[in-house]
Amino acid sequence: MARLLPKTVRMMMVAATAALVQGCALFGGGEPPLTPAQVQERAVQEEAIRREVEARLDAEPSIGAGRIRAEVNDGDVHLHGAAPGFGALQCALANAGLVPGVRLVVDYMTLQPGPSRVTCLAPRVFSASATP
Repeated sequence: MARLLPKTVRMMMVAATAALVQGCALFGGGEPPLTPAQVQERAVQEEAIRREVEARLDAEPSIGAGRIRAEVNDGDVHLHGAAPGFGALQCALANAGLVPGVRLVVDYMTLQPGPSRVTCLAPRVFSASATP
């Protein structure tokens, strides 16, 4: 019986230490804050992603220029505006997802009456600096 008590106490101490380390990770763990240079680099990358997404959308005949705008936050693209039909909405999502650096596409678009199927140019290779 005397041998069980120290082993039990040791196990309880190990469990308590593990819980303490886990709790500290919740409050103080994670990634270190970004440096000003990293913040600037991320802003430049996000602006490039936004420009390419919007250029792709403006070049789509089924969507039309200026109907949908993009916001980029940490690689996530949020699409806002009005899609003229379900086909155009799907085309907008496909175009945004093809841009390098995009992690996720979030749809905040409103759906207007329009065709459910459109010809989408999304699979093409596209660069915002190139003429579509």
